[in-house]
Amino acid sequence: MKITSTERVEIDTHLEGNDALRKARELLPSFTTTMLVTRAENEELHMRPMGLIGDLSVFGGALWFFTDDRSRKTCEIRRNPSVSLVFQDDEHSRYMQLSGTATTVTDRVKMRELFTPIVRTWFPDGLEDPHLTLLRVDATGGIYWDSPGGVLRVLAAFTKAVVTRTPAKAGTTGTIDLNAD
Repeated sequence: MKITSTERVEIDTHLEGNDALRKARELLPSFTTTMLVTRAENEELHMRPMGLIGDLSVFGGALWFFTDDRSRKTCEIRRNPSVSLVFQDDEHSRYMQLSGTATTVTDRVKMRELFTPIVRTWFPDGLEDPHLTLLRVDATGGIYWDSPGGVLRVLAAFTKAVVTRTPAKAGTTGTIDLNAD
């Protein structure tokens, strides 16, 4: 990515290991869905919403999703398991992107643990659906943007920038490295 002189890039923190996990655990419960990005055979990017499941406050590096084993995303993941997850919570001005490796898992015990009635929206036969499978994404790292105070803080930063004619900062941003020890 080329950055022009009018763009500002600020990375305030670089979190590794347990600090990175703590930050991800802090942010993840703010999100109900994520956009899963995969790569097609022609290298074109495909993005689709996925519902987050499980207790995100105990995130240890893996995120789980229900999917159909015949879907385009599962075919793309078998071909190229590198994926990206994009999270957005406008209400609280929190955003995160995680990169990682995805695999399909047919562990019925794990499915029973994670299954909720809302999954029946896409799989009316529930756990009996022969094409129901889990998608596991093992995150390796990413970047986050967090503006505690949400919209009010962003508006205050906007006002300050307009009045002082200098760029204001409305929150923190940083990288998350989940592979570091």
